[in-house]
Amino acid sequence: MKKLFLVILIGLFVSCVKVNNAPLDEEDGELVALLNELDKCQNTGDHEQCFKLYSQIAAEYEKKNLTELQKQYQKKMLSEAKVISNNNKVYGHILMAEALQQLATAYMVEGILDSASIEAHQAYQLAPKDTLDFRAQTLLLLAQIHLMAEEGDSVEHYITEAKSVYPKVVQTDLYRITHAYGLSLQNRNEDLMAVLPSYISECGIHGQAELTRLLMYHHQEANQWREAYDDAINLMDITDSIARSETSENMARIHELQHERQMEFQRAERKAEQARLYVIIIAVLLLLLAAAVAGLFYRRKARIAHDKELEAMRLSETAQANENLVREENIKLQRLYYEHLYAIILPILNAHRGKSGHINLEESSWELIEKNTDIVLPGFTSRLRRQHPTLTTEDVRFCCLLMMRVPNALLADVYGIAPSSVAVRKQRMKKKLDNDMQNQTIEDYLNQYMI
Repeated sequence: MKKLFLVILIGLFVSCVKVNNAPLDEEDGELVALLNELDKCQNTGDHEQCFKLYSQIAAEYEKKNLTELQKQYQKKMLSEAKVISNNNKVYGHILMAEALQQLATAYMVEGILDSASIEAHQAYQLAPKDTLDFRAQTLLLLAQIHLMAEEGDSVEHYITEAKSVYPKVVQTDLYRITHAYGLSLQNRNEDLMAVLPSYISECGIHGQAELTRLLMYHHQEANQWREAYDDAINLMDITDSIARSETSENMARIHELQHERQMEFQRAERKAEQARLYVIIIAVLLLLLAAAVAGLFYRRKARIAHDKELEAMRLSETAQANENLVREENIKLQRLYYEHLYAIILPILNAHRGKSGHINLEESSWELIEKNTDIVLPGFTSRLRRQHPTLTTEDVRFCCLLMMRVPNALLADVYGIAPSSVAVRKQRMKKKLDNDMQNQTIEDYLNQYMI
């Protein structure tokens, strides 16, 4: 029966002696996260952070009852603490003592009491003198180890030593439970029954359950069945309270995990939304960039086309100017040639001058004048007739003489009129050609039919 109580007691002791409490989340995801963080930490060489991660990972394996992995990481804690002690001896010894204490607890849970005792003694020796609370906890751990070995005197020794090192340790559930079971192991029933009521009232709910169970056992041993029955009722109430408390804690944890899961989902949605927004922004920027590049390309292309068009217009204008210049030169040359022709023909005209001074031209002479005019000015007479079909042959021949720049006096002799009448004849001819002709001379008007 005592063995059963001791096994139950160990479960409570293990939770009480932990210095670093592991996270409450027992999902494998947290263990994976710790292992990933450990890989990064090992690469950076942060030994202190590695020590903390080893402690948390060992606690996670303890929750999963993977004792060998738990001890493996506790030993890694010890190795890391030894490295830290090379630079900071005091702090390194504190961490080594902490690792040894956790390793001793793991050996005690497995029932390997000799190893547990060795590790606990080393932890107590390494702990600095000013860490009273830690040293007292280590002494209580030694008391628990000897309690499992049923060595009552050793249990009493370590309990007394813990009380002397750190008097406040008597206010902890761990001390009260260890003391009570030590008295029970030594069969000091009177002393046990004297302290149990106060211990039960002072302990937390889990301590109350353990001590009430111990009290019920001693009432049964003493055949005090009514008291044992009352103890069983109290134990059932305490157990129900523990169950309700654990249920409440579990529900709170469930709600917390649901909230965390919802928050994680919302964070994932926000990240996805941000990613979509970034994609849209990048796409818009790329479109704007493409539009800008295309705009620059087409603008440059349009500018080149415009420059080519301007160059073509400039070349066309230059060609047109050159063409006009050539035309003007041709006109000048033709006019000069025609005037020379007039100078050649003039003696012929004078040869037909009669006694009265008038020039009597034959039909052949007029035909020669028209022919020579068309030679010098190709198509002149035909264009003139086509444009002005009302002109007579005499009118066309008069225009030919005008194009030859025959003076008015000679024209008067050709037509047998007074020189003053030549101007009247020209005025009539202007009206036939263009009634709207005002400031322009008939010679200038006829120049348009030269080409």
